[in-house]
Amino acid sequence: MKAKAIILAAGQGTRMKSPLPKVLHPLAGQSMIKHLLGTLSTAGMQDMCVVIGPDMDNLRKEVSPLQTVEQTERRGTGHAVKMAQGIFPSYDEGCFFVLFGDTPLVTKETLEKMYRQFEEGADIIVMGFTPADPARYGRLLVKDGELQAIVEYKDASDEERAIRLCNAGLMCISGKYLWSLIAELKDNNAAHEYYLTDIVKIGREKGLKAVVVEGDAEEVLGVNSRLDLSIAEKVVQKTLARKAMDSGVTLLHPESVHFNYDTVIGADSLVEPNVYFGENVTVGEGAVIHSFSYLENCSVPAHGEIGPMTIFKG
Repeated sequence: MKAKAIILAAGQGTRMKSPLPKVLHPLAGQSMIKHLLGTLSTAGMQDMCVVIGPDMDNLRKEVSPLQTVEQTERRGTGHAVKMAQGIFPSYDEGCFFVLFGDTPLVTKETLEKMYRQFEEGADIIVMGFTPADPARYGRLLVKDGELQAIVEYKDASDEERAIRLCNAGLMCISGKYLWSLIAELKDNNAAHEYYLTDIVKIGREKGLKAVVVEGDAEEVLGVNSRLDLSIAEKVVQKTLARKAMDSGVTLLHPESVHFNYDTVIGADSLVEPNVYFGENVTVGEGAVIHSFSYLENCSVPAHGEIGPMTIFKG
């Protein structure tokens, strides 16, 4: 994949009510930003840059050795992307993905779909989705299979607000055009910010092709509050449970088992209800983990048996 990634992560996340940068809050024991970076690496993107805010040394350390750049003034998504121009001055042979650190559940498959559109000649690819409640999301205006514009909710007419196809925020943009499009952004909108979304209209006026790739509502979930974090945790846990079962593990009640992102369980193992796997746990093949067991920093041997009602820490 000839692609570089710019991850926007400068938001403090005031609704989280925490001094910790929003993207450092964990899902299944791993920070949101690390979940996203892992997916990008799996998709074949190794050249990445993270846009951070002031006084975020802990975030800089978390994403090391990736390059970071600081957005000292929060003047919109277009302005945030521009901060990365010094790191990625040009990239004519490939494309740039622009993603958000607080939208950590995007899948490798969706990123690959977006990249295929780039390979097939699209210059701007926007990820869209159709939520049950479009609420205050930006709307995608599509005609004859091509994206005409993205309209932010606060700037949309009643007719545009009736459109159900919404902007997920993620984009893939040809490296030939990204920085020239960013240079033409204006802040003459309701928020007086530089919207990255405006590059669609600018690009269309230049004859560039813009399209939409639709993703699932779960994978575009943005985490802005503790409630959002709990919803995202449920999605991650469901994914980890499915992965375990697909590998040959029996879960008698998957919804009551908590996995850490690095949990490894061998095939033909049985996990009973109400089991918690903390960090660094490996379970050998054919093992049995009985109900109400807590495991952390330990290895269970093949055909071993733990519990019930046991705390097992290495």
